[in-house]
Amino acid sequence: MLMIPAGKPKFALGVGLWDDTLKPFNAFVQREFLDAGRQERKGNLTPAPGSLDGERLHVTVQLVPRPDNDYNPHAISVAAPPWHGGTDIERHLGYMYDRNLVSLGAALRSLATLTERPLGCHAFVGIAPCHRDEWDEDEYDPDDPEDAAHRVRGADGTEYRIGGPRLMLPWWEDLQKMAVDCARTVRPKQILGFIGHWTSWEPGAREALAQRTQEEEFTVTLRAEQQVVRVYYQDLCLSTLETGFGGYFDRTIQRVKELGGTATAQAEEHHGALKLLVEDSTPLTADSTDTRALHDQEHSQAKDTAPTAG
Repeated sequence: MLMIPAGKPKFALGVGLWDDTLKPFNAFVQREFLDAGRQERKGNLTPAPGSLDGERLHVTVQLVPRPDNDYNPHAISVAAPPWHGGTDIERHLGYMYDRNLVSLGAALRSLATLTERPLGCHAFVGIAPCHRDEWDEDEYDPDDPEDAAHRVRGADGTEYRIGGPRLMLPWWEDLQKMAVDCARTVRPKQILGFIGHWTSWEPGAREALAQRTQEEEFTVTLRAEQQVVRVYYQDLCLSTLETGFGGYFDRTIQRVKELGGTATAQAEEHHGALKLLVEDSTPLTADSTDTRALHDQEHSQAKDTAPTAG
């Protein structure tokens, strides 16, 4: 698996579990709990996947993009790891919450699609012994099948109550850097889509695009042409990116030129507007090294394309 480095447990993210995934989740935790018990009896007390650390059961889960999700095509499934057997869908346990996908989703989807390896994530499940004499009968029914899905048994028959999975993901900046570093290795000419900004259409481009594709999101080619970068769908020029004007595309223009003048990216057509998805939309400051490098690139290209006296 391609494992994401673990973040701090105190910042771990919850996962949405639904009624139809409670039993698979219980079976997953039961298997991991028994495995952890065997590791503990062998003297392995390290808080690594498959081990117990106080009231935390450390596990590994797989993160799976689910474009087939009718509610949100950008949804990310949390599944049991491949060694549990079955397909990604059969191992599905729950979904990441949409509120967390806002900052983390693009990087996670990029990591999951950049390589052919499953994307792994460190997680833990809260676990504590059940004390039936302390249960609130109005809150818990020990004979209720739904409540039983939140309990597992140890090898000695002791019953434990379990919480939902918690994902130990790093900060979004670190996750995006990991995705960019991965892309630079396997697909160096691809610009990842972490944030989107609107850009204006070339005259007639919107109507021409509608005749070629009905997809809301599509791949475009970015080409450096003199001092600008043009956005193409196949051979159709959709938009022109220039430095300045808020600086949202300055770093993208710089990156395209660093790549030799060509790169690929994702774009969206939404309610008649064109949005380009880029890695970083932070404007370049006037005195930054990046700005000077971009100016030098443009100045050099201007000299190369200027007419000569003959």
